[in-house]
Amino acid sequence: MKVLTRYILAEFLKPFLLSLAGFSVIVLIVQVFNDMHLLMEFRPGIWVTLKYFFFYIPGFMVQIIPIACLFGVLFSLGGLSKGNELIAMRSGGVDIYRIAVPLFFAGALICSSSLLFSEVVVPRAEVQKHHTVWVQISHHPEESADLTRQNISMVGAEGQIYHIGAFDGSSNTMTDVLVLNFDSDIRLKSRLDAQSAKYENGQWIFFGGYLRSFDDTGAEIADQGFDRLAVPIPEKPGDFLKAQKEPGQLNMVELAAYIRQLKRNGSDYHKELVTLYLKFASPFGCIIMVVLGVPWGWSMRKYTGMIASVGICALVAFAYIGGMQIGQHLGESGVVSPFFSVWIANVIFAVVGPVLLVWKNR
Repeated sequence: MKVLTRYILAEFLKPFLLSLAGFSVIVLIVQVFNDMHLLMEFRPGIWVTLKYFFFYIPGFMVQIIPIACLFGVLFSLGGLSKGNELIAMRSGGVDIYRIAVPLFFAGALICSSSLLFSEVVVPRAEVQKHHTVWVQISHHPEESADLTRQNISMVGAEGQIYHIGAFDGSSNTMTDVLVLNFDSDIRLKSRLDAQSAKYENGQWIFFGGYLRSFDDTGAEIADQGFDRLAVPIPEKPGDFLKAQKEPGQLNMVELAAYIRQLKRNGSDYHKELVTLYLKFASPFGCIIMVVLGVPWGWSMRKYTGMIASVGICALVAFAYIGGMQIGQHLGESGVVSPFFSVWIANVIFAVVGPVLLVWKNR
């Protein structure tokens, strides 16, 4: 590795790490105020509180690493400009691409590390965070964390599709129940809607609902309202207690499998698909921010470099994070496609960076 390459990387690494630490502190402070009501209500001990916020860090760190990369580039090049080192490099025949190449590979390395971090560390941290806030802070019984399920969508042993609002394994009851039965040609045979259901004496009893039957053309042929109805379905209470995690608690393989299940069930999977695409899009922002920062840092002047760095970073961070958040919400609501909603901000900034790089080298 050439001396100039090592020097540029060393100058980049210091402000990058400081920016990452600084952003983490700021986000943690904001989160403390957001969770103040929870801390005041349950008053957990200092170690439990620290544990909760410790497991909170990995989830947001993946999102702020790209902005830390931009800060690292602008502050490192701003420092070189302040010390007249950029002028010396230009005088020695060093062009902007010679500066950009080592920073680009640094961004690629950070991108790969962030992707691995998001895949290995973040899901486990999210599980531990949920357990800490549910059991250790909110004081729910340990076993209830595994006996309570919300918004269940699953395929039964005989091809039934279940949509359940909530399931309580301690009493073997469920609420807001929808059961769809299909024939071998995947034609809807019956639809069962019920306010609640309870497992009693080896069978499921449904309460307050109606049972509809359909012929081969899909036309309704029967509609039976009921207050109490025993229905022979093969699933036992334990089948509804299989671990279900939030999308953020799943790695890519698990999340992709979960999305396929939701597709088969006919359930909405926009939120899960957006989360999956974000696992790729967020780390890729590291490379984009590095390429975007080089032409700005290259043109900084001696006495305005640091001020310009702060201003540019604040502006770009607001635009980038805001664009990602807006796109994420649009994708989750189904207004635009999940892929487009997640990648549109990256695509825009990925185009602007190389254009500025070529323009500044003229």
